[in-house]
Amino acid sequence: MLLKSIARNLIGALIGVVALAGMAQAQTVELRLGHVDVKIGPAGVAGEAFAAAVTKLSNGTMKINMFHGGALGAGQAEIANTFSGAQDMFIMPPTYMGTYAKEAKFIDLPYVFNNVEHLQKFYMSDLWRPAIDKTEAQGGLFLDDDWTWHQKDPRGFIAVRPVFTPSELKGLKMRVWSSPTVIKTWEGFGAIPAIVPRPEMYLAFKQKIIEGGPETVGVAHAQKNMEMAKYWVRTEEFYQIPNIMMNIKKYNSLTAEQQNILRKAAKVGGKAYQDVTMANFEGKKMLGRVNLGVSIIEPALGPWRKAAAATIAKMEAEGYLAKGVVAKIKALDK
Repeated sequence: MLLKSIARNLIGALIGVVALAGMAQAQTVELRLGHVDVKIGPAGVAGEAFAAAVTKLSNGTMKINMFHGGALGAGQAEIANTFSGAQDMFIMPPTYMGTYAKEAKFIDLPYVFNNVEHLQKFYMSDLWRPAIDKTEAQGGLFLDDDWTWHQKDPRGFIAVRPVFTPSELKGLKMRVWSSPTVIKTWEGFGAIPAIVPRPEMYLAFKQKIIEGGPETVGVAHAQKNMEMAKYWVRTEEFYQIPNIMMNIKKYNSLTAEQQNILRKAAKVGGKAYQDVTMANFEGKKMLGRVNLGVSIIEPALGPWRKAAAATIAKMEAEGYLAKGVVAKIKALDK
């Protein structure tokens, strides 16, 4: 009888352990996070750091399922997916928000922001606040309120021919994204803009649909575009701070502790993004030169700034930009 009692107790304990394990597994929160860059690119590296931090901070009760390289769609599709809840989160530069918030047009204005910290001030100012409100009205929110995902790898563009001034850019088919500001900027520089999703750039180069595209050295190397275009030109016409946009209903369905974990993890991702982009410029510049025969051109920026000023004046004359808005943005850095 004693043995039978012990056996029953052991079986009961095992059933309890299995039940608890099943409950823990059932309670694990899984979230889908997408972005349009490759896994080894800055967004991919930072996204993986964010995912690892979520797992660690939640003791394994939360899991981020990563989808790299536009696996969930092109940029605009992933924004729509996030708003609708088809995916939970999207790592995105807010310039993609132009369809939903007119304030996004200011982000890519050429030579208006002095540095990435100036852009950070803009994102935390009343000038950007309407875009936050519009994002929330559409069904999304940004996880990093402090905007810490600073792009440390300087802006430039990859091209199939050497370019030192805007006049030498004339007629070059330049891949851009669906930002009217970016399109107008590169038209002002003399290029012919062509909207191509980032994951399709390599093929577009190969098929001669494009002959260049604005991107950092790190991204150009990670995306393998350096195999197609052998000149990278440093222009620094604007700065970037991506953020993680999340579906607001999904966010509100979480506990306060889980929400706090996501926000803390977003800062971890921001630190990783800064670190990888800071290391990318010198490291990938060298790899591009040595392994792929890429020429790195760092021209005097005077002609580029002059062309940008004319382009901004044209934007104001056409009513695309309200007069005085550029002065307000510049005043944030005083």
